[in-house]
Amino acid sequence: MARTALITTTTASQIDCTNAQSENAISITATVPDGCDIRYAFKYAENWQRYNTSSAAWENLTTQGITAASLLSEGNTQAELTALDSSKLAAFAGKKVDVAIAMKMDETAAEAPSVSSITFDGESGATVTTETLFSDTVTLSTEPVEILSIDVDKTEDGGGTAAVLASANTSGDTWTDYTDYSNYVTNPATKAQAIRFKYVLSAPTIGSSTAKVNSVTIKHRTDSVAVFTEGTGVCISKTYNFVNNINRAHLILKHPVVQDTEFSAEISLRKPTTNVTGEVLGTGDGAAHTYTLKNKDGLASHGFALYFDGVQQAASKYSYSPNDGQVTCTADSGVAITADYIYGWTAEQFQAMTHDTQYPDKQDNNLVFDQFDYIATKDSDLRGPIGCVRVNIAQKTGSVKDAALGTGTGEMQSYKLEHHAKAETISVKPAGAKWKYRDATDVLQVTAAKGEAVSVSYDWAARPNYIEDLSCFFNE
Repeated sequence: MARTALITTTTASQIDCTNAQSENAISITATVPDGCDIRYAFKYAENWQRYNTSSAAWENLTTQGITAASLLSEGNTQAELTALDSSKLAAFAGKKVDVAIAMKMDETAAEAPSVSSITFDGESGATVTTETLFSDTVTLSTEPVEILSIDVDKTEDGGGTAAVLASANTSGDTWTDYTDYSNYVTNPATKAQAIRFKYVLSAPTIGSSTAKVNSVTIKHRTDSVAVFTEGTGVCISKTYNFVNNINRAHLILKHPVVQDTEFSAEISLRKPTTNVTGEVLGTGDGAAHTYTLKNKDGLASHGFALYFDGVQQAASKYSYSPNDGQVTCTADSGVAITADYIYGWTAEQFQAMTHDTQYPDKQDNNLVFDQFDYIATKDSDLRGPIGCVRVNIAQKTGSVKDAALGTGTGEMQSYKLEHHAKAETISVKPAGAKWKYRDATDVLQVTAAKGEAVSVSYDWAARPNYIEDLSCFFNE
């Protein structure tokens, strides 16, 4: 069964031909694999239209409430549109044009069709050195969430300037005025449900000024949880009381093979704590008194309880300071005051385990086993009956600058990138090359003129990894 999709422009993404006195050509960059199809329609007035190659004229689509199926039946192909000249595109000059795109992918197709760009090549009767463009609305969450960062990549040469302004939907239908995008990531960060951008471009000197916004990247929280980008993940095991002192451990870690990720392991061992039950503090006389616990070394902030004649008191009835072991309370005359508490508590300290070896999982080629060892030999090494292990999963990051890929042939060529690229940071040379990045396979497809050197620059971050299984053996 074929899969279909319909895409239409919004008011913010219309093709703006209002400054053009004539339109000379339509350029479309698209990929249509075997078993796929893409069709197009345009609207610059009230109705969706297609170009009828038989009558050599634009005509209304029969179905104006377009669907993917109707447009696939009635729309134009890429070849039909790119063959049109200025005489057949005259109606678009001076208008804002909407575009509808219908795609179809049969079951036999190896990959989905895609459209990278649709461009009108026109001429203006006046010199235009400034332009204001608006982005589509970017939805962040159903509830207002924090905007963590907005990264803008732009090109400004020869006196050209590219100002990026933003407006945020802070609640309901309330939108802020457009202001510089950096104002939305100051401390405290703006909370918003959605955000939109306005680009004010100025290129005052014809032929030498450049003003271009290459990309805008937003990082935000989703439902009060930070959107995961890259960094270090931590997995800590349950804390166990082994009774006997532990001096060594062997950890086996099972995880997928993910390029540019790294696992390390640490162990925490410490002395046991002591639980005190029913220590007598004194006898009440109706006045407030401060008592000091007998054992003050390593008092735990948890596990404390105060009793008047054996009845446990609410925390609001007394104050307890684990820093100095002092307890302040007021008990009626003749009432016995007792307490339960924990001492000998020490904070967790982790010591690195030594990576031993790695070997493949014979049942699954995508998984490996990492082994880590710990042996306490020095006086400063950790020992004790209370222990746990911690595993750190590090995603490495970096940048690649002008890495040579090969030489253009005039046809599309595929290159496997060394790292998992952040698509929004990719820059390909030569500038006129057409390219597409396959995120799932880290393959960059480039079409460059024959003989031109092809290179790429990008920022990269390893894909997230995870722990499939963790086993640790502790020994005296």
